[in-house]
Amino acid sequence: MFNKILVAIDHSAASEQVLNKAISIAQADQADLMLLHVLSVEAVDSPMMSSYLLKSRNRCIHVDSQVLHHANEIFEREWSDFKQRGIQLLRSYAQKAIAANIKTEYSQITGRPGATICEFAHACNADVIIIGRRGYSGLQELLLGSVSNYVVHHAPCSIFLVQTPTPPQNANEQVEEMTVYA
Repeated sequence: MFNKILVAIDHSAASEQVLNKAISIAQADQADLMLLHVLSVEAVDSPMMSSYLLKSRNRCIHVDSQVLHHANEIFEREWSDFKQRGIQLLRSYAQKAIAANIKTEYSQITGRPGATICEFAHACNADVIIIGRRGYSGLQELLLGSVSNYVVHHAPCSIFLVQTPTPPQNANEQVEEMTVYA
């Protein structure tokens, strides 16, 4: 049924569920896997730019060149570590798939996650994209965005959504969330 399966991976705990589902499908269809991790400043665990580098009306908030240089060095170091963690994650997942006798490749690209996944799927002629869905709804999805929702609406191929568990919230936490964002 499928020959090439694109698997969207991130640093969430749910990615292992997504990988396991992809391995299962690849074994059944004798398909190849392409693992993709998108580096994005939008990711929850990505490094943050220093507030000194924020711009206001085309001017940096802080004009001291030494402070700007130091802030940039810190960001570059953290971004490099972030990239390395992504490659390590991809390598470990690829090893797991290869151990299951599945031909597997991996790639890491910088970009907006949803659009990058769709563009990559088109470029590598993927038959299906396997991606996790955290189950955000309503206000959470509006504020946090939804990569899976974007992919569902823009992908050039079939989509397989893996529903992953969301942390339980009690009624008090939901009310506090609503108050914070109101």
